[in-house]
Amino acid sequence: MNIIQRNILKILSHTPVAFVLFGIVSFVITACILLNTQRNNWQEEKRYFDNIIQIYESFNNGNALVESDHSYKNGDSLFSRVIILSFRSNDVVKECIHRLSSFDITMSEKSIARVCQSKLPTVGELNKKDQLTSVLPLLSSSDDLVGIRIRFATLSGPPIFSSVFSSLSSLVALLSISLFGAFLGTLLALLIKKYLIELPAIARFDDLTGCLRRDAFYHAANKVMRNATQQHQPLCVLLIDLDHFKKINDTLGHAAGDETLKDVADVTRHYFRRGDILGRLGGDEFAVILPNTTLDNAYRVSERIRLAIHEMTYDKLSKRHLSVSIGLVEYAAGEETLEQVINRADIKLYAAKKSRNRVEK
Repeated sequence: MNIIQRNILKILSHTPVAFVLFGIVSFVITACILLNTQRNNWQEEKRYFDNIIQIYESFNNGNALVESDHSYKNGDSLFSRVIILSFRSNDVVKECIHRLSSFDITMSEKSIARVCQSKLPTVGELNKKDQLTSVLPLLSSSDDLVGIRIRFATLSGPPIFSSVFSSLSSLVALLSISLFGAFLGTLLALLIKKYLIELPAIARFDDLTGCLRRDAFYHAANKVMRNATQQHQPLCVLLIDLDHFKKINDTLGHAAGDETLKDVADVTRHYFRRGDILGRLGGDEFAVILPNTTLDNAYRVSERIRLAIHEMTYDKLSKRHLSVSIGLVEYAAGEETLEQVINRADIKLYAAKKSRNRVEK
């Protein structure tokens, strides 16, 4: 694969670019097909128009009127048959009446006389439904009757489904639009697939802090606890709660409170390993699972987190520092559930909140 081909594939791999490109191509193809159809219709009508001009120029120039019988299509459903009759006898009125009578046209004697004697146009009806006949006298430059023009206009029945496939241009247009629709369907499927893949991740994480939501945290924590029990490894649980968070909301507003929660989550996440689990249980309370970690090591990590958060300020004007209280417990493998571990950590957290800005184990 050369550089040009690789670059083309790279461009087409971008969904918006592919969408616009295929849309433009399909639009141009369909437009060209429709233009070709319109040109064919125009050519048909032009032949009809040229024939009329030729007829009138013929007898206006004193030439003999040429008889003809042509059929035309006007639009998709209207068909016309135009017959030119030329009179050459001495008694043109008699010839006119005779030749008109030879056609299957429902016309009264008065209507025939109107054309042949009065040299006026008239309208009759064929003995068929959706057909109309018009008769126009053709006069010479001296107003002598030299022929007549008979036009049969026939309206076809309403279109049916099979009529869509009646012409090549319709088939190509249908195929082009269908392919474009198929491409859009494929594109939509890819977007939906991408959305479905990302949906679990979106549902798992808290929008504000990026931590696991409560349900997702409990699901992940239970899995890690089972592994710790099976492999006989230590595991610790932390509950972290911001001190005086309500005061921050009341004095600085909820926007400042949200920003504080986000900053605390970012700082806390910095001190954990890839396999550790951080979740937001609600409000300003966070929970952490530290697999394969002893109580002493977990305590040292908790202290580093507490000190790092205490260096943060939530009010730049007064430089008031944040603080957190942390409850820390070690999981008794195989002897308690996650809820029981959380309850023990909550008791430790309650004890830490009494003096605030401390870790209780």
